[in-house]
Amino acid sequence: MTGPEKFKERRARLAEMMEGDYCIVVHAASSKPTSADAAYPYTPSRNLYYLTGIKQENSCLMMWRLKGRGVKECLYISPYDEAHAKWFGTVLTKEEAQEKSGLDDIRFSGGEDAFLDRLVSRERLGRFCFDWHNCGLKGTPGKRLSYVNNFRSVYPGLDVQSISERIFTLRMIKDEEELSEIRAAVELTRRGFEVAAKALKPGMNEREFEAELLYQWAKHGEKTPAFPAIIAGGSRATCLHYVSNDTELADGELLLVDHGAMNNLYCADITRTLPVNGRFTARQKDLMEMVLEIQNEAIELLRPGILHREWNDEVLEVYKAIMLRRGEIKDPEEISNFYYHGIGHHIGLDTHDENASDVPIAPGMVFTVEPGFYSSEEGIGIRIEDDVLVGEKGNTILSEGFPRTPGEIEALMAGL
Repeated sequence: MTGPEKFKERRARLAEMMEGDYCIVVHAASSKPTSADAAYPYTPSRNLYYLTGIKQENSCLMMWRLKGRGVKECLYISPYDEAHAKWFGTVLTKEEAQEKSGLDDIRFSGGEDAFLDRLVSRERLGRFCFDWHNCGLKGTPGKRLSYVNNFRSVYPGLDVQSISERIFTLRMIKDEEELSEIRAAVELTRRGFEVAAKALKPGMNEREFEAELLYQWAKHGEKTPAFPAIIAGGSRATCLHYVSNDTELADGELLLVDHGAMNNLYCADITRTLPVNGRFTARQKDLMEMVLEIQNEAIELLRPGILHREWNDEVLEVYKAIMLRRGEIKDPEEISNFYYHGIGHHIGLDTHDENASDVPIAPGMVFTVEPGFYSSEEGIGIRIEDDVLVGEKGNTILSEGFPRTPGEIEALMAGL
């Protein structure tokens, strides 16, 4: 697990990106109510965790620099409440928050607004940078964006910006501690997959397969998956985000399993395609090998110095060439009938990890590489996805050893 020195280093790097006087405000995420006194499971702010190691609700990091002075920083946390502890459990003490974050100045929440008012009225600070998630023109602002909108209305003359993009840029490059967390998430994903794959047989319901994955992950310490798994048999696998996972699996079908465990908030994202009866047909095997060929080419093309979208465009041309050579299409434009998504995405603290689209691919970034072939006419959906670390002189497949080829999958299912 990442220690306080690493969080100090990340905050220092963020401060180096800033010019002049400023105040950075990074609030924790908030829980979302469902009905009555119930709420959806709390999801910690990844940006706050990245900078402090704090997952707790009602926390807030502030960093500021005034009139040429050095950078100062503090963390607001909830004070201990005996009634809250009886119902929901204890919160971090100041000493525990210091130990986790490496921050010396820990304050109890409730004084944040007064502190910001003081920076404006006494220090004449004119630049404030907040972290929030955009909700789109039709969306409903979350608690953090609502806070920013209120701040702007109270102080319409101030320079109010987003700090999120700068934090995203830092998050794009994974350090050794982060890579260790991702590898652990991949290994946990593999454990669940191998147990579930050995149990797969005609007549099993998709939800049974999913339940086996979740059980194995919880059994080894992580009950929250990185994302809702896609367990799609037959033609249902041609729907990219099928999540019903409630249909009986038939003999002769393929099962597409897009899944990932989480480890200390870091995510894995792996997709494998299995034969429900344990053996690929000649046609299924041929298509699997085609998708593997495309994936190997895509991993080779993933390299420093190009933009994400340029990599995607290059892989698309490879797709066309391979599918033309194999006779799957007769015209390059037909590819959209069988492949209709991007080749991959950043992964880390989020499954689709935050990133800046204008920053070129660089060593230390981690991407999924996930080619697919989808034929609704044949009732076949195949996707093979691995998590890949970009290197200076070659890439590392973080999910190496995870059964992937037709031979490896058949051997696994046969118990060999």
